Amino acid sequence: MSRPYEYPYLETGFIRLLHILSVSPEIRVRVDVAPLDTDPANQPVYTALSYRWGDDKPFSRVIVEPQDQYVDIAQNLTVCLQHLDSFVGTNIWIDAVCINQKDEEEKSRQVSRMASVYEQASKVLSWLGPSADDSDAAMEGINRYGSKARDAGLLNIDKDLLTTWPDVGDNPVHMHTRDLVIALMKKANEAEGDDNRKEERFPRLAFAALTHRDYFNRVWIKQEVTLAHNSIFICGFGRTEAESFHAAAMFYGMLTMWETTEYRAGRQSRVPGPFSVEELTTAPGGPWSLLKKTTTDPAIGACFSGRRKYQRGGGKLPLFELLHTSYVRSGALGLQSKEPLDKVYALLGMAADASELGIYTDYTKTPDEAFEHVARSLTAKGHVDILKWCRSRRGRPPTWVPDFGANISYTWSDDMGVPIFKATGSRTQPMEILLDSKGSRPATIRLQGIQLDTVAAVGSEFVHDDTRSYHQEAARRMFAEVKGFLEQSPIYPRTQWDDVLWRIPICDREYHPTSMYFRRATMELSGKQFELLRTQPLENENVMAETWSYQATMQYKDGARPIYLGKGYVGLAPKETTPEDIVVLIYGGSTPFVLRPAGVAREYYLVGEAYVYGVMDGEMMDAGLEEAVFTLC
Repeated sequence: MSRPYEYPYLETGFIRLLHILSVSPEIRVRVDVAPLDTDPANQPVYTALSYRWGDDKPFSRVIVEPQDQYVDIAQNLTVCLQHLDSFVGTNIWIDAVCINQKDEEEKSRQVSRMASVYEQASKVLSWLGPSADDSDAAMEGINRYGSKARDAGLLNIDKDLLTTWPDVGDNPVHMHTRDLVIALMKKANEAEGDDNRKEERFPRLAFAALTHRDYFNRVWIKQEVTLAHNSIFICGFGRTEAESFHAAAMFYGMLTMWETTEYRAGRQSRVPGPFSVEELTTAPGGPWSLLKKTTTDPAIGACFSGRRKYQRGGGKLPLFELLHTSYVRSGALGLQSKEPLDKVYALLGMAADASELGIYTDYTKTPDEAFEHVARSLTAKGHVDILKWCRSRRGRPPTWVPDFGANISYTWSDDMGVPIFKATGSRTQPMEILLDSKGSRPATIRLQGIQLDTVAAVGSEFVHDDTRSYHQEAARRMFAEVKGFLEQSPIYPRTQWDDVLWRIPICDREYHPTSMYFRRATMELSGKQFELLRTQPLENENVMAETWSYQATMQYKDGARPIYLGKGYVGLAPKETTPEDIVVLIYGGSTPFVLRPAGVAREYYLVGEAYVYGVMDGEMMDAGLEEAVFTLC
């Protein structure tokens, strides 16, 4: 009778590989041991599998020959292997089988080398699951549109040019890429409105559904996709290259914004997207019930972020950037893992500065210990903006340590990790503070800066809500409260009021009309939209459509409220802010922070980031305010 596979001891520097003998009617393999060597001459040839474990309960068995023993595997892996008939006769690495999951010592050693496993594989297969929700059409659309966008050079457009798209400067190569991509957009747009060209359409609903698969929300896949030299995505029996998938995701996001801009400018009459006006107006759950089906999961961006730079020879990314793209997300959950420690450890193989920061895989630590170590190490290297990620703590000490085990609230004052403001100018934390950053008690940190003022009054709480009536009422209330604060303020001249009034509710940022990024707010876009909101009936459908960008930017999912400081400064702060809290500028931070006295001299709880009109560009660094050391607990 067959019995469980007995794993022999695996020496450090070696991995197990499965030689696939059959996948049907039984999954049969031979287990070989090979060195994991950086010398290309000694590297074994193998494929690595990237997949979501799913339910850990045994579902099927892999038969190991010639011992005729078995390893239990879960359903998702079983279905995946049954789709890999073309890989019979080749070697594959699969963590659930190649690592002895019952040996914690071996598991720790092998997990620390997983980055090398995926980096040295001849190809990495990303298994998304069996065909469902029209996924075959999605994969075909990726190969059709994504490959053309990739060949056009879309993945070679630098991030700073994407923020100003379609203005890509005067580089002929970038201009050629832009022209090809826009031509591709026009083709997709025209096909959407022509029943005779259905086969030419970009499969919007199917593609959006594909991006919502659980695979993309698994934290380990970021490393597996980033480091793979040859990455293939498989869904059912459909396959596509990672670069085509990435280009398709970028293309679809840009297509949606381009169509919206063209529609609002009156250059096309058809409502953007796959639905007609009649479908949108008669939808049982309202237009949003349909439109949300066309929305991709932001996890798709986190999946591919970093891969393009790494594959172009740019090297690995700093841990701060990896943490930001993985967990600080707008409108969605960050990447997930069953083990809280993996929220950090799954990124270390991609981090260029993990050793410099002194952060290593250590499953003997508790999540609180590991997260504090990460926060202290990054702050000591000058990443003071990590304090923006801490609102998920909601006042639970240590308030200065992000809780990566929870969902990180999206930051107001940067975009994709790039700060929009520079409230402390070029000022950084003094070296003596960084070297002696621990406070008077455990789990505290000392940081230098200046106190701007004390909160004297707060306005009403403004939170994200999809109902139009709530949003209109709350928006008008915020406008009125900010104006009321301005009338009390001795700081801002009357000629400045209009500017203050429209910038504060949106934290002085706006969506670029044709890109996926925030930028500093402009009078040409946000200022004009504010005037429409303030002066025109909001029941007017045209007003609602023309002010969409302003209203969307106001939707603070984690809550916000106007604040008035004792000296007369006006701004926006987290909804948890109360009178007697203080607003400080911590050196190295790009934005002010709200702190709450903890009852011990110079010790404070962190409430969150703030926006204060007139201090966001370093104006207060030479204003003669007294420096102080703040101990955060």
